[in-house]
Amino acid sequence: METNEKLEHMSTRDKIIYVAINLMAKSGYKSVTIKEIAKHASVSEMTVFRHFGTKKQIMEYAIDHFYYTAPMKKIFNENIEWDLEKDLLLVSKSYHELMNRNVKVISIAFKEGNTIPGLLDQINKHPRQLKEFLVDYFSKMQELGKIIPSDPETYAMIFLYLSYGEFVSRSFVAGHMITSIPQEEIIKTSVRLFVKSLTPQSIS
Repeated sequence: METNEKLEHMSTRDKIIYVAINLMAKSGYKSVTIKEIAKHASVSEMTVFRHFGTKKQIMEYAIDHFYYTAPMKKIFNENIEWDLEKDLLLVSKSYHELMNRNVKVISIAFKEGNTIPGLLDQINKHPRQLKEFLVDYFSKMQELGKIIPSDPETYAMIFLYLSYGEFVSRSFVAGHMITSIPQEEIIKTSVRLFVKSLTPQSIS
């Protein structure tokens, strides 16, 4: 659980979210009650209901608030240099930083996505949005003649699977037992190989 010292610097809304996520990650969504969340957040049950209404709404807010869509949108809008390797390395590193930071929320989403009505659709809108950012990026890179022509969505999905697969392996299936290669090296090498496969020979 969060320490009292950490919680006292949070807003009431953030306290409730962080406590709920920690409890759900530890005990499971169904096992955690509003009463328990209120107790650990040092607020009344009425305060929890006033801010969120239900446990499901806490989970939905956490997914939208902590997933990566907003910061990734900012990267694509403000930080793209139209240099394939630099851009994809930035996207990949940022993706992993955000996923690692929010691994508890993602863990709950994985476990509970099929058991809470509507939650799976809400979870999936984030990777769908990232896919659209990538599709737009690869389409523009093709127009600029910087990558070989093919279906931009296929490029986007392959890149997403590379990133997502590495994250899942590290976070949920003890990837450290499979390889001792640092995550940063895996990211750099996978991006480099991906870039090489897309780069026209004339500009490689």
